[in-house]
Order: sequence, then C-alpha cells, then structure tokens
Amino acid sequence: MPGNVDVLILSSLADISTDRICYHLSTMGIGFLRLNREQLRDVGLQLDPARARLTCRYVDQVWQVGTNLRSVWWRQPTFLRNTPGTALTVEEQLDRSQWSAAMRGLMLFSEARWFNNPAATYRAESKPFQLREAYKLGFDVPETLVTNDRFADVPRIVGQKLAVKSIDTVLLADHDNQHFGYTIVTDWSDCADESFHAVPVACQALLSPKLDLRVTIIGEHVWCTTVEVEGGGIEGDWRLTPKTDLIYREHELPIEVQRRCLALIRHLGLGYGAIDLALSAGRYWFIEINPTGEWGWLDRDGRGISEAIAMELASEGSK
Repeated sequence: MPGNVDVLILSSLADISTDRICYHLSTMGIGFLRLNREQLRDVGLQLDPARARLTCRYVDQVWQVGTNLRSVWWRQPTFLRNTPGTALTVEEQLDRSQWSAAMRGLMLFSEARWFNNPAATYRAESKPFQLREAYKLGFDVPETLVTNDRFADVPRIVGQKLAVKSIDTVLLADHDNQHFGYTIVTDWSDCADESFHAVPVACQALLSPKLDLRVTIIGEHVWCTTVEVEGGGIEGDWRLTPKTDLIYREHELPIEVQRRCLALIRHLGLGYGAIDLALSAGRYWFIEINPTGEWGWLDRDGRGISEAIAMELASEGSK
C-alpha cells in the first residue's frame, strides 16, 4: 500500500537542521516525504498536474501526495546562485534546469501551507524590495543607496564611512576555490574609483556601535538572539568573526518591534523567516530578512525551534 504524505519536505542531504524537523515529525507520527535534490534521479516521479497528485517510487517503496497534503517545507534553492567555475556540460545544464522546474512545479499543491512558497521567497529575497516594505511598516531602515555610479553623492545621502554589501548573495566558483561576498566597512573615497561601475552595490549608513540581533519566526513563534563577542557588539559583518568567539544571548524585543517583525512576515506572504536587526543608538534597525535563513545554529538549550517548525508543518490550521 502506498504511504500517505501529510508533510512534503524538499531539501538536501547536507541539511542537518531539517534532520531535526524530520525527527520530531517521526515522533509525532506524522507521515512525511523528504526529497533531497542530490537523490532526485533515483526517484521515480509521476505528477498529475490537473488532479494535484504526485506519486514517488524509491526502490520498493511508494508514496502518494494529494490534495490532503497539509504543508510543504521548502529548502530547495529557488534560484541557484552559485556561478560554476567551469562551463556546465549539456547533461548538467539539463539536470539543473529541469529538476529545478519540476520542484517549483509542486506549487500546484496550493491548498497546502508552504514554508515558504517559492514565488513569495523569490520576491522577499529582493533586498531593495524588502527594505521598502520594512520601511512602510514603520521599521527604522538605515539610509541606503543602490548604485554603480562613482559620482553619486553618497557622502551626503549615506555618509562618508559606510557599509557596502551585495544586493544578492555572492557565491562564486573559481575552479577549486569559492568566493563569498561579505559586508565591508569602508570609506567612500576608497571605493569610488574607475572600477566601481562594474556591478551595482548597496551603500548603507554605518551603524556603529551596534548589537546584532537574529529574529527567527515560524508562524506566530518568535525567537530573538544577540550575536556578540565577549566585549559586546561587533563592528561590521559578524560572520567574519571566528565562530568560537561568538556569543549568543536571548534578547527580549519591545512589543512594537516584535509586532512589526510578524507583520513583515505576513506582508511578504511567508510562514518562516530569519530577520536581521541591529540595535544602535537605542533604536532597532531593520537590516534584512532571509526567507530561507539558517536557524539550526540557534536551536540549542531546549529552545525548541525545530520542534515548533515540526508542529507548524503538522498543523491542520488555515492554509
């Protein structure tokens, strides 16, 4: 008999955080199917779009996904950002384009609760768009200018000393090496040269000193954690600090800021989100939201993030 699926999980073998969700779903007795992108070729997949019916066959096991599907945990990359260091073969191009399209096609299960819907994820990932939406909801947003014009009056609009960041995640492959883009703190005079026109970047007012905050939201559950070092806040991008030096502490957000975070999630059509804030000069500044942001590194000391996610996925609440 085919196994019925209440929760569909689209993930990868290396997604350790999702392993925790699967554990909780198992202990709750919830039927789920996890499809890892590295193993899709090993799965016999049959999708009936008109009737919203998916059959998955793996070795001698069969799973049925239908209109009674409760929820989908989407951890597949909506758009692959990494740029290959060498040209992809025809087979690799075909594999990437068609499996990606097939996974996005599962949006036809529109009656299920998505965490998060790929279309909403794509829109929410736009840094200029999310800054505008946060501003409209009343967040304090650092002065920001997206530009590739070295003649722009950045010192007047943003400040002479500023934070420069990419407007999308930068992950570049150079043969055996990978290059990741971090936020850098610099002086406008040091970056406004002839090569500045090559790509647009976000020039943002520098918040200093500041305390970095990560707000994790699933449904109506909210967790807020500081990211700091022994001496307090971190100048610039905290991801450049060795992990062994980082300290995470619980932080209680003011009610109004918490409400804005929840409102932003709903406004963007998301059920899950990781919001980065910065506390500076007594104000909570919105930095960005990541609709597929990592949370496993914060699921410690019985905080219950993975359990809360599993409960949301298992819930038969409004879709």
